[in-house]
Amino acid sequence: MKKTVLLIIAVVLVFLTSAIVSLPAQLVVAQAPLPNQLKINGVRGTLWQGQASSVVWQGTQVGNVSWTIQPLKLLTGHVEANVRFGRGSDWQMKGRGTVSYGMSGITLSNFIASMPVEQVVKMAPPLPVPLGLSGPLELSIKQLKYAQPYCESGRGALVWNTNTIGTPLADLTVGPVVADIVCSDNRLEVRGSSDSAQVSSEFSATLSSAKQYDAKAWFKPQAEFPEALAQQLKWLPSADAKGQYHFSYKGRL
Repeated sequence: MKKTVLLIIAVVLVFLTSAIVSLPAQLVVAQAPLPNQLKINGVRGTLWQGQASSVVWQGTQVGNVSWTIQPLKLLTGHVEANVRFGRGSDWQMKGRGTVSYGMSGITLSNFIASMPVEQVVKMAPPLPVPLGLSGPLELSIKQLKYAQPYCESGRGALVWNTNTIGTPLADLTVGPVVADIVCSDNRLEVRGSSDSAQVSSEFSATLSSAKQYDAKAWFKPQAEFPEALAQQLKWLPSADAKGQYHFSYKGRL
């Protein structure tokens, strides 16, 4: 009798496990309490491994998204998934990383995304002079806890893999631009620099939850600074004692 009961329990457990593993992702998404900012369409596959043809976050098309859920994390009250995304993105953004969703909200970790810098320029305030910008912009997030509209906390880095900036007078070799990003209580802060034989520079910027930005930067011509650009320096505010030309901007996105 005891063996029979154990056999029945084993069969039931196998059945339940099989049912959960093969549970259609579309059914789960339809019943899940998703944030209002998140819209998911074209879902196929299972709960544990599937994809969506279209994911929209805060009105922006993220594109195709595929995922693999880590079952053991469910025991901690979190849904954690390794995701890939990008095909069909409005921003031509592609990336991968880990997304966790639970009672405390959404958290990103070990997240990497890239997009053309041209797409960033379209969303940024107008530049004071026309510049030719190209190259991929790569964002890496060690960890970020989401809170509307940006984040409660987070840390990461931004790398612009470019070599030159085109100007109406001459191309300027700047080399890769590297910046650190910190978020605290929906206040984003970016600090970065670049260095080449033509010019060195540093910059910083903050963005508040009210979409107000405050940016500061300086550049210093080096030995190989283009002559065509050097002739235009007289129109700028005088350099400081270190030979650095300073700029600052404030406004609202």
